[in-house]
Parts: sequence; C-alpha cells; structure tokens
Amino acid sequence: MSDFTRISVEQAETLLAREANIMLLDMRDARAYCEGHDPRAIHLNDLTLRTLLKCTPKQMHLIIGCYHGNSSQDMARLFSDFGFSNCYSLDGGYEAWQARTAKPRPIASQRAAAL
Repeated sequence: MSDFTRISVEQAETLLAREANIMLLDMRDARAYCEGHDPRAIHLNDLTLRTLLKCTPKQMHLIIGCYHGNSSQDMARLFSDFGFSNCYSLDGGYEAWQARTAKPRPIASQRAAAL
C-alpha cells in the first residue's frame, strides 16, 4: 500500500529546517527548473529518478514538488510504493513555493515601475 502525505509550503519549510535526512525534489521540466528553483532542490528527471530509487536510503524524507501539486502526488506515491517511508507531495507545487518565498518589492520600487 502506498502512503504519502500532502503538505503545505510552510510544513515543507519546517521539515527542511528540522530534518537532517531530507531531499527537496523538483519534478518540473528542465527548462522550468533552469528558469528558477529553490537552491536546495534536486531536479527529478528520468536519470535522477532511477538513481534515487536505487541508491537512496528508504528512511530519507522526500519532499516532491511539481508545477501545481498534482503530479507530485503520483510521484510521492511511486516512491512510497518503492518502500520509502517519508514521502511528501507539496500542495500548490512550485507556484505556491514561489508565491510564499517571493519578497515584496519596496513601495518606492512599485511607484517607479508604475511610472
């Protein structure tokens, strides 16, 4: 039986700060990943997927993100099916991650941009 947990961006940040054995996996396509990703994230593609499934300890915490939080649920389920015990799907995906971590521009910059 597969078992994974859906978590918010806030919960993911807490896990990343608290756990020593944790990986943040970004499964968006290569172009999207190159255009922007969390510096702690590993790009999850066919090659890294095979390597992670074979070589990663099954107790490792895996936070998996995609664009909007839908495909990451399937990937978290896959890792769980392969025996990983701490699999998480990031609700809202990279879109929510970026919105949470985006720094608001100072008001002076907003005024200048409007002109």
